[in-house]
Amino acid sequence: MTSSRFADLALVLVAAGWLLCFYGVMSQLGDPSPTTPSSVIEAHRHTSIAILLVGVLCLVSSLWLSGRSYVEAMKRSLMAAVLAVAPVVAAFVSLY
Repeated sequence: MTSSRFADLALVLVAAGWLLCFYGVMSQLGDPSPTTPSSVIEAHRHTSIAILLVGVLCLVSSLWLSGRSYVEAMKRSLMAAVLAVAPVVAAFVSLY
């Protein structure tokens, strides 16, 4: 694969990673019904955590691919890196 394709893949992984992270976190919000068996709740929690970890893995892979493709595709690799890191930085800044 060329570095141009790596930069394109990094952009796709950023979008997929943030969507998966968002679903992994949001699916844990709220209280389950009191009649729901604990095994179902635990299975749902494990699924949500797995989706969240896949999303984080997509973001880390995107950062690696953007670093690998920086020399040939500067604009796309920088865009992927900023899109992967900027929401985290914005969240920390809003906390303080």
